Amino acid sequence: MDLGAHFDREGAKLALEKFIQDRVNESKDAKETSVDNVVVHEVDRQASNRREWKLAALSGSEVVPEEVAFRLHGVLAKINLAPGEIAHLNAYKASSLTQRVQLVGLGSHAFDDMLLNTKVVTDILRRHLGGQHSPVWKIGEGYGDLQMNCSCLYLTKAFNRPEKEVPFGPGVDPFKKFARYKPQGYIHTAANVVKYFKRVDEEGKRVLYECFPGTFRVGNIVEVQGSVIAFPVKDGMVKMVFQMNTLILEDASFSKAAEHARAREYNPPQRPMQLKRKSWYEEEDEDMEVGGARRKFKDLRLETAHSYVG
Repeated sequence: MDLGAHFDREGAKLALEKFIQDRVNESKDAKETSVDNVVVHEVDRQASNRREWKLAALSGSEVVPEEVAFRLHGVLAKINLAPGEIAHLNAYKASSLTQRVQLVGLGSHAFDDMLLNTKVVTDILRRHLGGQHSPVWKIGEGYGDLQMNCSCLYLTKAFNRPEKEVPFGPGVDPFKKFARYKPQGYIHTAANVVKYFKRVDEEGKRVLYECFPGTFRVGNIVEVQGSVIAFPVKDGMVKMVFQMNTLILEDASFSKAAEHARAREYNPPQRPMQLKRKSWYEEEDEDMEVGGARRKFKDLRLETAHSYVG
């Protein structure tokens, strides 16, 4: 879905710039991991036979079990989320069923800098893998500037040592469509979970509330949390993807304004139709006692009512 001609791109860009700068200021006091302390950690995926690598942080001489988390902020340019995305599933594409979004900055320098800084992951992987693999980090272009795709598979193919199956989150599988893939060995694990939130201002505080994936619209300003995963592909290459685990709605005002503008264009306001009051009688006899006739109708209704009651 396109942002459309009614979307205030300049306003959204400026709002995104301010939002990213505010998040940077908030994180200055937070504990950050130096690039020198980041190492590549091979993931032990029990439900998959594919090799995967993630980033982990060093604490002294040991690797902290928590992976290095990333936070990205941008404007939603494309959405592929439940329930619309899974309303008509193809039974032969279970391995590619993905919840994903695409972020753009609409020319925001803060957004471009944020994405370019993530390329440091390529250097870290290259040092770890040496000449064995060549990492590929693809950041495309959309709407004239950089874009980032963030995704997470709905299902995992279970092999010899299946992971624990977990229930789907609120609004993710309302039609119970994924049950058909369980006989094929596909399950929903903790690695497939994406949590959806919207941030609300309450008494000067920003509070998170869980929401359905169907809440999100193209044009929303969002925060995506997740990790970078690398895995080998053909010809000795390593593909890197941003696997999201949290999507937060921060600002929906620009998408709502665009929707209202489109609605006004296709449904312009119309003048209310003037109705003329028409008499019950085509012609009134001058000798007719209208008041008496009305009294007769009134008495008739009362008599009828009494007859039913009696």
